[in-house]
Amino acid sequence: MHASAKSLHEILRQAEAYPTHRLIFLGDYFDYGQELPEVLDTFLSLNRITTFLIGNHEFEFLNFYQRYGNDERKQMKILNHFQIGMDHLHWIQNELLFSYENHSAFFSHAGIDDRKNLKEQSQNDLLYSGFRENLDHVTKKYIIQGHIPGKTIRKYGNHIFVDTGCGIGGKLSAFVYPEMKVLSASLD
Repeated sequence: MHASAKSLHEILRQAEAYPTHRLIFLGDYFDYGQELPEVLDTFLSLNRITTFLIGNHEFEFLNFYQRYGNDERKQMKILNHFQIGMDHLHWIQNELLFSYENHSAFFSHAGIDDRKNLKEQSQNDLLYSGFRENLDHVTKKYIIQGHIPGKTIRKYGNHIFVDTGCGIGGKLSAFVYPEMKVLSASLD
């Protein structure tokens, strides 16, 4: 969603039609948009069953932040640059997962490496994979991912791409699973 609070709020309003569903966010909350603090505040205030996955943008932010070790002045400068506070930082450090799996689907930011089974996937695979085809040779579960933007949500066999380019000229979309419905916000 790349720091696009308006689009996030629009999708959350549409998701109210599915009150018992777990909300699974696929990462890339940072960069491009100007509303990161509002996006993170919205996440912190959600009163639903949620799972938040880490995207490559959050992973790179955390690596950058941690590079400064104990230099508090530089760390605060980084937080100020992104207009986020310590509560946001602690949430990012403690709440983001690399993947989520249920009985019929596997969710990660960037899908999986198609040469490995689900248990063998590395953090790098889950953050940066570029495989763009059917994955039924790896698993019968659906693989649901973001990371690779397209104009619409795309499905290749059991591989579903949800990123529709929010923050880079596209829109924010959500995939309602298992109903296989698409929710879409206006263009950002």
